[in-house]
This record gives sequence, C-alpha cells and structure tokens, in this order.
Amino acid sequence: MTSPPLDRPPAAGPAGPVLLESGRTTYELIRPLEQTVHGELLLARRRFDTNTGDYVVLKRLSRECREEDYRRLMEEVAITARLRHPGIAGMHDVDGSVGDPYLVLEYVEGHRLDTLIEAAAQASKPLTEAFACYVGSEVADALHHAHELTSEEGRWLRLVHRNVSPRTIMVGSRGEVKLTDFGTVWAALPGRQPTEDDALPGNLAYASPELTRKGTIDGRTDQFSLAAVLLHLLTGRPLVEGSDRVTHELHELRQRMEEAVAMGPGDEAATALVRDLRGRIHKLTWGFVDRIRALTPRDVAEATRAVPVGLRPILRRALSPRRTDRYASCAEFGHELRLHLWRVGQFYGRPEAASEVSALLRAPSRGRSRSAVARSSTAGHKSGGAGQGRRAGSSAEGRRKKDTPSR
Repeated sequence: MTSPPLDRPPAAGPAGPVLLESGRTTYELIRPLEQTVHGELLLARRRFDTNTGDYVVLKRLSRECREEDYRRLMEEVAITARLRHPGIAGMHDVDGSVGDPYLVLEYVEGHRLDTLIEAAAQASKPLTEAFACYVGSEVADALHHAHELTSEEGRWLRLVHRNVSPRTIMVGSRGEVKLTDFGTVWAALPGRQPTEDDALPGNLAYASPELTRKGTIDGRTDQFSLAAVLLHLLTGRPLVEGSDRVTHELHELRQRMEEAVAMGPGDEAATALVRDLRGRIHKLTWGFVDRIRALTPRDVAEATRAVPVGLRPILRRALSPRRTDRYASCAEFGHELRLHLWRVGQFYGRPEAASEVSALLRAPSRGRSRSAVARSSTAGHKSGGAGQGRRAGSSAEGRRKKDTPSR
C-alpha cells in the first residue's frame, strides 16, 4: 500500500486568477487556505514572465486596511524579515499597495501538527515519544532563535511568539519541522502598535497563566505553550479539559465577526451582530481564562501522569504555572528533550519523522477520511471557501499592480 498523497498544488494546468502583479512576476490563486485573526491566507503559484515558478502563501487583510492594521502588518514584516532560521517559515517579500498590502510567505508542503494529532486519534495510533521529542526540540530551537533576536542597532527585541500551538507547527513532507505565523508576536519595538485585546493569544488552549494576566512575558511563556502542545501530542488530551471545544467555538465566532465587520458600519444589522458576537466572545474567553489562571502544580502533575516516565519531569518543569520555575530558555528545554532521546537510545531525525507521518496517514481511520486529512494539511493551513473574508480570492478583479508600501 502506498502512502496517501499530500495535498499538493497542481503541477500544471491553466493559469488561475491573478491576485497580484509585481513587475514581471505574477501570483495566481490556487485556493484560499485559512482565515487568520484579521486576514486570510491564500495558496498561490508564482510565475516569472511566462515561466512557472514556485508556490507561495499570500497573506492579506480581510477588511479595509486601517492605519493601525497597516502599521501592525509592517511590524510583522520587520520582525519576520529578520528571522532567518531553518525551523521558521520565512517571508519572501511584501507587495501590493498601502491600502491593500500582501505578505509573500514561504510555502511548506506537509502537514500541520493539529492534523496529525487528529489523524492519530482517528486511527487509534498515538504518535511516538521520539516524534514528540524531535518536534519539540526543533521548535524549541526555532523559538530560542526568535527570543534572542536583536534589531539592526543590536537592541534585544524580547520577542515572544504568543501563539505556539498545533496550528502553527508544520511537519514537512521530508520530516522537517517549521514554526509559522508571527502575526500575534510581541516585541519591544519603538512605537509598537498594540493588537486588539493585546494580552490574549490566537489559541487559548495552550496559553500560559501569565499571558492571560497581562503580566510580564518572555521566552518562557512560549516554552509553556510548546510543552502544552507536546502534552497534547503524547496523551491525546489538552492540558485544560474542554479547551478544544472552546478554541473551536472562539474560532467560529471570530470568523463570523470578521465577516460582519467587513459589511461596514452603515449596515445596522451587521453592527448589531458584531456587538452580540463580541459579548459572546468575551464571555467564552474570560470563563476559560479563569481556569488557566487557576492552574496549579498538582493539576500539571495529574495531566502528565500518562506521559512516559522519563519525560514527566521535563514536561512538568516546562509547564510550571510560575514562569520562574520553568527552564531558563527554550534552548535548555530543547536540550533536555534531545538528552532524553539519547538516554532511551533513540536516534530520531527527519527521515524517521517522515516515515512515521507516512505510516500514520496509511493507517485505517475510524472516522475522518484520508482525503479530509489531506485537505486540511497544506502549508500548515486549513482549506477555506473561496468566498471567505472581505474579498473572494478567486475574483479576477483581484489583480494588483505593485506599489511597494513605504515603511
């Protein structure tokens, strides 16, 4: 039996609608991928003149670009452009106009970690301890690089990702691991543009207690989130019971609110809907936040009981409710994960990860079809409908001439 194919873009075929033109380069829509907090991600084919180039992910705002939206996007550009690490999905360029900017991001062929966790649950085939340690150590290295990032002047930026989750970790087709989505990053930038509801990350299920308290955050905040991801990967259960349901409901409510906001302030029904959705999001969010803030070492010990014995003290330390009780850095956390693999005699890298993912996706599933798994596994993003967001990505009217935004 052969491995089910990845959800690759078509190798050839008629040209799709042109989303963006930049000199002699055009970007043709393949399909929408996912709605982000304030934008949308589109899979595109990049062509140079008449020659087919490569595939990229385009990120654009899903509503009319306000000044604060533009500033925030340019901050993401300034940070992502400096993140040069093999474990971080990179940025190629920024295109479009000041009123309609696009980020051109690296396309990674493979599977998002949440897709693999779901596939493992459906197949009753848990991902291995070695796979978890490998993924964890690779992401820890990428996070440490981000945490140590400095400005051009050599000033430490104190960067915190704030959204480490299975949705932002990608396992490529060759077993490589990539951290994605720095759209909610916190950094000590002069004149920084705050995000809306600045204290809360994109995914509360893996948030640390201090992140929900608007307290001091640093690299150990991301360390907690990564440890919570590894716990979910190893046990099939999140750290805080019920967080999957809350996360799904919040995602749906935020998407509905973005669609309502896009209809404009002149639409009374949409304005009323936005008010109602904001109230529901607030109630759901802060009810769950109270449970995260109440987390104790005893809760962590109970949640990690099903973790392999040698890994328990490592995860328990990284999941300490008090930030100061965790490892001093993600580099130290990653080192401990690799040291554990050495202690148990496991030699695990890209080939082993690719083989394990392939075997998992070949395994019979109790529910979800393989094609459904593939559809949600491209470039680390979930497929979406063509009409999502402010603009239908498939519209031929989406053509844009390059007008490079000024910083």
